[in-house]
Amino acid sequence: MPRQLQTFLISTGVGLLLFFCSAGPVDACVQGLSWGMPFEQVRSHLGESHAVREQKAGRYVMHDIMLDRLPVSQATFEIDPDKGLTNLAYEFAIDDMTEVLAGLSSRHGKPLSTNLVHEQQNDQVWVWNTGEDLITAVKSESAGQQAFLIAYRPSRLRPETL
Repeated sequence: MPRQLQTFLISTGVGLLLFFCSAGPVDACVQGLSWGMPFEQVRSHLGESHAVREQKAGRYVMHDIMLDRLPVSQATFEIDPDKGLTNLAYEFAIDDMTEVLAGLSSRHGKPLSTNLVHEQQNDQVWVWNTGEDLITAVKSESAGQQAFLIAYRPSRLRPETL
């Protein structure tokens, strides 16, 4: 009986240690944001002086903000009332695409990439799974219009488990 009790106490102690060590906030997407942040903190980080428009329940849009020193024409973020920040996307000028992709590659390594061509639509897609974030970059060209956006969401699969 004492041996079983000792094993139980050690297992419980290790479990509690792991729980408390991993309970801190996780940086998400860009420095200063964390998955689960409430609306007020996300808005403060993105710039309180900018107007926020609610597109639909829980999805918000801000225009003409800065990400470091790069202009972002539109930032879209989703806030769940219970879970906080769950998704984030930035739309950049097509001229800034190379710098943004180079920065992501420098920070997270070589991405998975592909091209999707369908009728008048041509998309290039780059994907990084950092273990904390799933980052998707898309360059879209349709009817002569080009767009470049970066989307972030929490990763559901850690690469080291594969």
